[in-house]
This record gives sequence, C-alpha cells and structure tokens, in this order.
Amino acid sequence: MLIELLEEYFQREEPHRERDYFYVSEVGKCPRQIFCTVKGFPRPPLDGQTARKLAVGEDAHRRIVQAMYGLGIVVAAEVPIPPGALFHGRADAIVSLAGKNYVVEIKTVHPYNFDQMAISPRRDHYLQLQLYLHYFQIPQGIILAENKASQELREFVVELDRPEVNRVLAEFEALRETIFLRGELPPLPDKSDWEFDQCKYCPFVDFCRENISQLPKPAAPLELPKEPPVLPEPYEARIIGLFDEP
Repeated sequence: MLIELLEEYFQREEPHRERDYFYVSEVGKCPRQIFCTVKGFPRPPLDGQTARKLAVGEDAHRRIVQAMYGLGIVVAAEVPIPPGALFHGRADAIVSLAGKNYVVEIKTVHPYNFDQMAISPRRDHYLQLQLYLHYFQIPQGIILAENKASQELREFVVELDRPEVNRVLAEFEALRETIFLRGELPPLPDKSDWEFDQCKYCPFVDFCRENISQLPKPAAPLELPKEPPVLPEPYEARIIGLFDEP
C-alpha cells in the first residue's frame, strides 16, 4: 500500500531538451543511445527505484563536498566547463592540496563495481575526468569513489592524458557531424570496449534493433468540412402590449 504510493511519487518523466552538444557524462556511452536521447525517442518513465538511486548519489555528492569545505580545501564547486565547447558539464569540485589544484570527480558505485575498482577506476569515469582536466587546463585530478552499500571510499590520482583526450575529442567531433549535422543513426559500436552490457539497460533497444533513425510524425487530425450555419427565418418584430393577444 505505502510502497505503491512511494513508487508513484518518485517516478518521473525525463524531459527532452533540444541541444547541439554532448554531456561529459555521455563519454563511454553507446553512440546509438546518445542519438536516441538527442532526437527525443520515447522512453519509459524513470522508475521509482532508479530515481531513488540517483538521489542517493546526489546526497553523497553534497555530503562529501560539504566535508571538503569543512577541511578548507575547496577552490570551487559545481564548476561548469567553458561555454561553446563540444561538451557541456560541471566538475564536482576543484580542491587545493599541497599547493596543487586537483579536479575532483565524485562517484557512488555499486559494491560489485567498487570491488572491480581495486586497482584502477572505471574507464568512463577516467575519460570524464580527462575532459575536465582538458577544459580547466589543470594537469591532475582525483576520482573519489564511494561504495553505495558500505560508504567505503577509494581514490585514484589521475594525470592529464593528452593522447586520450585528443582521441575522445576526435571521436565526438565525428559523432557530432553524424548526429547533429547529418541527422544519421551511428553504426553499431565495437562492444569489446564496453565494461558492461549497455544494451541490457538501454531504453532504446527496440529502435536500435530495427535501425530506426527517425520516428514517424503523428498524422494530422482529420478536418471535417464546415457547413454554413442555419439561420432562422426572418420575421417582423413588433412590440406586444400588456393587453394585446400574442
């Protein structure tokens, strides 16, 4: 009874926004999923459980940034990258440690993925931080991961990888031309680079299987011919007195 009410409360539609740029968070995602998102393909509403998971991540970001403010090391928080770039996004924080500035990217991670990150960060997290280092011209950063189940923390100090940044920029420049300029569906990606099966969680799988690149426009409503109004017959108006017969 209560669960159903809460599920309905948290469930929400994700609005479609017209844009001609990419989000930093889309690095590492399937290009076809990006295409369908940009073009506004229909998707089911965000279910309550997923919405709550996102809220947990947002709460963790606020909690950790607030703690870093308490330590007196925050230079800036929620810092947008320069406007007009190929990508849009906000870095979680820039901190100063031992006289050096670091871009900090905070991630909340499922326990299984947290265990997989014992030696190195997830590749998509690494590439997202690389873009922030590039746009802010800061040569080092930190990926700070929190285990969603235990709140255990793990950090990875990352140096700017210029060849990798150039590769990502070139890849998305080509994708920008495919999606925004030509309006074409990107080819199927090489899934060997994926760290997990993105198709399993993609809301656009059915469109992808059919290679649909454009949704059909809804049919225009049928317009019935308008008939001229029927007017009453003309009559002679006269004033009826109190004692006149009608």
